[in-house]
Amino acid sequence: MQEINGLLSRRTFLVGAGALGVAGAMTGCGDDTAPYVDAAAQPELDRLNFILNLEYLQATLYAYVVTGKDLNSTFTGGGPAPSGVPSQLSFPNQQIADLFAEMYYDEMAHVSGLRTVLGSLAIARPQLNLAAIAPVNASNVIQIARLLEDVAVTAYNGIASGLTGSNSLGAAQILSVEGFHAGALRLIAIQQNVDYPTDTGYVPADGFDVKPGDPGTTALAMAGPTTANGGFFATSAAGVPGQANTPYGFAYQRSPSQTLAILYQNTASGTAKGGFFPSGVNGNIVAV
Repeated sequence: MQEINGLLSRRTFLVGAGALGVAGAMTGCGDDTAPYVDAAAQPELDRLNFILNLEYLQATLYAYVVTGKDLNSTFTGGGPAPSGVPSQLSFPNQQIADLFAEMYYDEMAHVSGLRTVLGSLAIARPQLNLAAIAPVNASNVIQIARLLEDVAVTAYNGIASGLTGSNSLGAAQILSVEGFHAGALRLIAIQQNVDYPTDTGYVPADGFDVKPGDPGTTALAMAGPTTANGGFFATSAAGVPGQANTPYGFAYQRSPSQTLAILYQNTASGTAKGGFFPSGVNGNIVAV
């Protein structure tokens, strides 16, 4: 594993243990030389590889933001170097710096865990464009990270029904961590008065989201999870197309097609590349 420039040495140890822990939870064994997928179903392999694309994107972005360097090749499967990479960023306070460092280590552990589960069938990191929305800088990194974390939560919800046994448990454990990240970023966005602008690329076209700011003029908790003024969390509310079966207070779910529409920044059916993945994602699930 790559050197982490002395950041959070305790977490440096935990990322190794955590990756093994995730793999153990998902596989039920310590063998990292061969894949183990409950029922050996190809759709499960496809779903795990599909979500690995998103984990590569998150881990790579945070690697540059936190360290100014790419992931070590042991985490990428020999995939190509990304484009649109930012320099190491400075943050308004140590709390936010610590949050991004924590997310960096967590996402590396997710990549490592999924690659261990899939073994020789794990996809390599695809070509990434980290500047798909805009060049990443200290002014927009919270917005971009929040978008990716929100998408990760809903994407894991979308693939969960197709996973079984220990794979389902492992995905649920990763999903929980993605939820921690998304919630923390939402609160920081409110504290830092960071907007979630309606410019193309920031707000998903499907509308499965709410604004992060609480203007303090209404008791949003009493008004429900979402109002015209926005709310703290991306929980279901009335009038959201495609989420009729998602109860109030429950997180949205996105199908792989809906997820790719955001990542490719193109909602047209059949789209197979663009946005964060200029050559498309790797694996068997590749098109909107």
